[in-house]
Amino acid sequence: MAVAALALAARAFAADVAVLAHDPGYYTSLAKHVQRWLAQHEIASDLAAPDGMSAALADAKVAFLVGFDAPTDAEMKAIEAYRARGGRLVVFYSSSPRLAALMGVKVLGFAKAAYPGQWSRMDFSVNFPEGLPRSVLQTSTVLQKAAPLPGKGRVMATWSDRAGRPTGDAAWISTSAGYWMTHVLLADGDEALKAQTLAAMVGCLAPGTWSWEKYKAREESERRALAEFAAAQVPQKGEIHAVWDHSGCGLYPGDWPRTIRLLKSSGVTDLFVNVAGAGFAHYPSKVLPRSRTYEQEGDQMKACLAAAAGSGIRVHAWVLCFTATRATPERLERFKADGWRLKDRDGRLTEYLDPSNAAVRKRILDAIDELQAKYAIDGIHLDFVRWYERAEKPKDAADVVSRFVAEVRKRVKRPRWLTAAVLGKYPACIASVGQDWDGWLDTGSVDYVVPMDYTEDPVKFASFLAQHALKKSHARKTIVGIGVTANESRLGAREVITQLRMARACGFPGASLFDLDTTLEKQVLPYLRQGLWRDDAKR
Repeated sequence: MAVAALALAARAFAADVAVLAHDPGYYTSLAKHVQRWLAQHEIASDLAAPDGMSAALADAKVAFLVGFDAPTDAEMKAIEAYRARGGRLVVFYSSSPRLAALMGVKVLGFAKAAYPGQWSRMDFSVNFPEGLPRSVLQTSTVLQKAAPLPGKGRVMATWSDRAGRPTGDAAWISTSAGYWMTHVLLADGDEALKAQTLAAMVGCLAPGTWSWEKYKAREESERRALAEFAAAQVPQKGEIHAVWDHSGCGLYPGDWPRTIRLLKSSGVTDLFVNVAGAGFAHYPSKVLPRSRTYEQEGDQMKACLAAAAGSGIRVHAWVLCFTATRATPERLERFKADGWRLKDRDGRLTEYLDPSNAAVRKRILDAIDELQAKYAIDGIHLDFVRWYERAEKPKDAADVVSRFVAEVRKRVKRPRWLTAAVLGKYPACIASVGQDWDGWLDTGSVDYVVPMDYTEDPVKFASFLAQHALKKSHARKTIVGIGVTANESRLGAREVITQLRMARACGFPGASLFDLDTTLEKQVLPYLRQGLWRDDAKR
C-alpha cells in the first residue's frame, strides 16, 4: 500500500497509542501486526507514516517506532519533542545512536545468526510490567545488538537458541523512556504471547489502557466457552485434514518425529512440505541448488518421511514452480542472465519466473522426476503454478500453464496424488495469472485443487465456497484452503472451526490450513483435536 494511499497526514489522530511505520512496504506490514495485536487486547491505535508523525504523536501517550533504523534529522526532532512532553516509546530494530541515547540505550552493531536457530526464544528475566509472559518464541536471523546505558535501564529479556541455551544477547531493554527491542516482532507464531507482551508494555507506559487482572478474567471465560464449542463438534470419517508447512522443516527444526506426533494427535491426514523450488532444495538435489537449510539441517524430505512412516499421515512434496523464492542473490543474478525472470508492467525485474520459458519448465519437471525417484512420497503439490499478476503476459498465458500442469500429470502416476494450490477467485484468476484450474479438473490434470480462500469475512468465504461447489464433480476434488496465519487473514480457533464447518456443509472432502507455526500449534490444533478433527474416526 502506498504511503499516499494511507492519507495519514490529513486525518485526525485520537488514540492513546500511535504505531509509526518508516516505509510503505515491509515495515508497514510489521506495524499492522503490532496494531492488530494491540486490538486483540482492546487497545486502539493509530497507524502513521513519517509524514504524519507530528499529528499522530500530538496526543499519543505511547508510540511504537517500527523500522526507524536511521531516522532523519526532522524525524528525530519530532521524536525528541514528543519525549520532552512526556511521551513514551517502544522502539524496534534501530541502529541510530541518537535515538538510542534518547532511550537510554547504546547500540552495539548489526549481527547475523552464526548458526540456525541462534535466536529462537525471548526469555524475560523480570515480572514487570505485570502480564509479561515468561518467554516468547520467535526465530530471528539478524539483530541490532544493544545494551542499556549505565544507570539508565536494564535488560529485561535475552535470547536463547533452539536448544534452549542462553546466548547472552539482549532481546528487550527497559528504560524510563520505554522499551527497546533488538529485532522486530515477526508474525511467525506465538502471536497470543506477542500480543500479551505489547499489551503489558502499553499498560505500564499508559496506566489505565490495559489491566492484567481484567485480561486474565476475560481470557479464562473465553477459553472455557471456546473449549465447550470445540468439544461439541463431530468428526467425519474419511475427511482430508491437511496442513501446509511453509518452512519445510516442521514445527521443531531438527526434530521431525515431534512434529509428526503432534500432527497425528491432532487428526491431520496430509502434510504439504515445502522442500523445493527453482531456486532451492531442502534435500541433496542434483537438479536444484541446495539450500542453506539442507546444508545446515540435513535432508528434510528424508527426515520427514522417516518420521511419518506408520503414522497414517500422507506426505506431499510441495514444489514452488514459477518463482525464485529462497534463491540466493547469486542465483537470482544467474536467472536474470538466463532470461528466466519476469518483468512487471513498469519494466522492473521480479522474482517470478517465466512460465513460457522452456528451460524454466524443464527445471521444475526434472525436479519433480527426481523427487519421485528418490523418495516414497505420497504426492506432488504444485504452488506458484501461475504467472505474476503484474507481468506482461502472452495471449495464451493460461494455455501455457495448463500445458505445464498436464505435463506434470504424465509424470505423477496414481496412487500418488497431484495437487495444486490455486487462487480462490475463479474465473478471475484466468485473466489475472493464467490459472484455469477449473479446466485442470475437467481434464483430470490434477487429483485435487486447493484454492487459497484466505479471508476473515464469512460472506466472502461463503462466496468462494459457492463458486467451488457449482459443479459437484469438481467439489469432490476441491480441498478448501483456510488462512489461519496468512497475509490476508488471521483466524482464531472459533473462526477456523466455523470455516471448516462451512466447507463441510458444501460437500468438500476436506480442508488445508496455512500455516504450520506455533500459532496453529498452540491456538488452533488443540481445539480441533477436541472435536472436528478428533482422531477417533477411522480415516
